Amino acid sequence: MLTTLQIKSAKPAERAYKLADTGGLFVLVQPNGSKLWRYKFRLDGVEGLQALGAFPEVTLADARLAHAESRKLVAKGVHPVQARRDERESRAHAELHRVKGNFGAVCADWNAATGAVLRPATVLQRNREIEKDLTPRFKDRPISKITRLELTAALKEVEARAPEVARNLRNYLWGIFEYAIDSGLIADNPVPPVRVLRKRNQENHPALSPDLLSEFLRKLDAIDTLHEQTRIAMLLVVLTACRKAEVTGGKWSEIDLNAAAWEIPAYRMKAGRAHWVPLSRQCMKLLQELRALVPEDSVYLFPNRLDPDRPMADRTLNALMERLGFSGDGTPHGMRATFSTHFNAAGASIDVIEHCLAHLPGNRVRAAYNRHAYQAERRDLLQTWANHVDQLRANLPSSGRSRSTVPGTAKGATTSGQCRRACPTAGYTTKGRRS
Repeated sequence: MLTTLQIKSAKPAERAYKLADTGGLFVLVQPNGSKLWRYKFRLDGVEGLQALGAFPEVTLADARLAHAESRKLVAKGVHPVQARRDERESRAHAELHRVKGNFGAVCADWNAATGAVLRPATVLQRNREIEKDLTPRFKDRPISKITRLELTAALKEVEARAPEVARNLRNYLWGIFEYAIDSGLIADNPVPPVRVLRKRNQENHPALSPDLLSEFLRKLDAIDTLHEQTRIAMLLVVLTACRKAEVTGGKWSEIDLNAAAWEIPAYRMKAGRAHWVPLSRQCMKLLQELRALVPEDSVYLFPNRLDPDRPMADRTLNALMERLGFSGDGTPHGMRATFSTHFNAAGASIDVIEHCLAHLPGNRVRAAYNRHAYQAERRDLLQTWANHVDQLRANLPSSGRSRSTVPGTAKGATTSGQCRRACPTAGYTTKGRRS
C-alpha cells in the first residue's frame, strides 16, 4: 500500500505511470507532474475507470474513503461514476428548486424573458392580471407542487367574473409552466386545456352608423364639462382611423408637424410594424391646440392626469362614449370599421383603405411583390375623411361624390385643393367646433 511520502516523492517521467495502492485504487503520475487518483473496477464483466480527484488536494486518506464507497456501489451492481453524476444533479436540482422553484420566482423570470418583445401596454396589462388573480394564490408555492385541479379551479373562479381575463391567465400560465420545463424545474405542463373554459362568444366591435356618428360628434362638441384633451383624443381616433391605444399612447417624438405626418413605431403597433399616418389639416389643427394644453416637457400627447409619466387611462374614451349615451352602439375601436365601411361603400381602393388601417395584406404573394406604400393616396383619403367628418359634425347632407372622384380609386384621386374647395370650412377650435 502507498504512503503519502511515496506519492510526494514520485517524479514525472516521459510517459504517465501508475502507483498502485489496493483494490484497484492507484495514482496516475503524469509527465507534467500532476498526480491523479483513479479507481479501476469491473462491473458485469466490463472494465470501468473512476476519477477521484488530484493529489495533494485529495489526500491519501480521502482517496481511500472515496474508493471504499465506490467499491460498495460496485458490489451492489451500481456504476460509481453514474451514481456520483446522479448525486451532483440531484444536489443542483434541489438548489435550483430552493432558489428559483417557487411560482413567484419562475413568473418573474418568465416575465423578464418574454416582456422585452411586447408592447409596454401589453406588459402592464399582463402584470396587472397576474398580480390580481395568480400571485396571491400561488406566489410562494413550489411550482412543481401546483396541480392541474388547482389551476382549473383558479381559472373557473376568475371566469365567473371576467371570462376574457380567465383566457388571458390561462395563456400566461401556459407560458410560465413551459418556461419552468425549459429551466429544468418540472417535466410536464399541468395547465388545463382551453376546453375547461367556456367558448368565447366572439363579436366584432360595434361601429356607429353615419347618422349615429353625426349625432355623436355633435354631442361631443356640445358637452362643456369634458376635459379638452379627452375631446381631442376622441377626435384623433375618428380622424386618423388608428386604434385607440395607438392614439392615447402617442408621443410627441413621433409627430412631425412640418411634414404633417405621424410615425408610430413598431413596438406600439398590433402587427409589430411601424405605421405612417398622414395628418389632415383638421388633425394638424388639433395637435397644435393640444401642444398648447400639454406641458412642454410631456413625453405623451395625452399624459395621465394622475401620473404624467403614463399615458391616458385605457378606458377613458370608452367611458366617454358611454357617458354620451352610445354604449352598445359603438366603441372607439369601432371607428375604424366606420371609416372602412364608408370608403368601401364609396368604391375606394381596398389597398389604400387597408394601409390606412395598418392591416397586413391578405394576399401574401401579392404583398411580397407590391411594395407601394400608397402614401399620396392615403393622405388624400384621410383628408377626404376629415372633410366628411366635418359635414357629419355640422349635420350637412352628403356631398354625393361619385365613385370616380373618391381618392384611391382606379380612375384617379381627389387632390387636397379639391378637398378644400369641397369643404372650405374645415378646421377645429379647442372646443372641437369648426373655426
